[in-house]
Amino acid sequence: MRRYDSSYIYAKKKIEGGYIGKPFLIRCYGLDPVKAIKEAVAFSEKSGGIFFDMAIYDFDLSRWYLEAEAISVYAVGGCFAFNVFKKYDYVDDGAVLIQFRNNSMAMFYVSKTCHHGYHIETEIIGTEGSLRIGTTPVKNLVTVFNDSGSINECVSGFLERFEQAYLNKLQEFVNCIIENRKSVVTVYDGVKSTEIAYAAIKSYRNNELLFLD
Repeated sequence: MRRYDSSYIYAKKKIEGGYIGKPFLIRCYGLDPVKAIKEAVAFSEKSGGIFFDMAIYDFDLSRWYLEAEAISVYAVGGCFAFNVFKKYDYVDDGAVLIQFRNNSMAMFYVSKTCHHGYHIETEIIGTEGSLRIGTTPVKNLVTVFNDSGSINECVSGFLERFEQAYLNKLQEFVNCIIENRKSVVTVYDGVKSTEIAYAAIKSYRNNELLFLD
């Protein structure tokens, strides 16, 4: 879905245009608002783990931006704020480090404990510059000035942040049917991101570095 977000598409075009040289490092934050913790706990039992639940979107983005497949995965995590997740073998905060076949790297941080809102941030670092997407997850272009100072309100959830991306994805599906063509995003992309997510879960549970075939 994030491949259909206008900001991520713009960043991809900048990379392809050589604006940051050769990309070699991706840094991703996927932070859910802590105010939704009750829903998060309820979902965790059937989610497959936080790396499936949250990081898999960024696993796909890293493959897309770096144009390479993962060869090693190491994941860590813990219940730092909400021990209730432990009974589902889930964590409220986790991190993953990945190396890709072209020696590029990626770092991922996912959390259920973000206090300022829904925060999705991506940085692509290249040999001649870098791109950042969503560094401040602003709700809109309004800045509030009051007794608390200068405030930019943040988006509250994924539907608010990625509403247009969901619509773009569905429109692309319809267009492929009408135009009798295949989407550039294929089942292969879903499979490869899922393989990384499985490896991340296994790495976390066994506290080991895993190598992918």
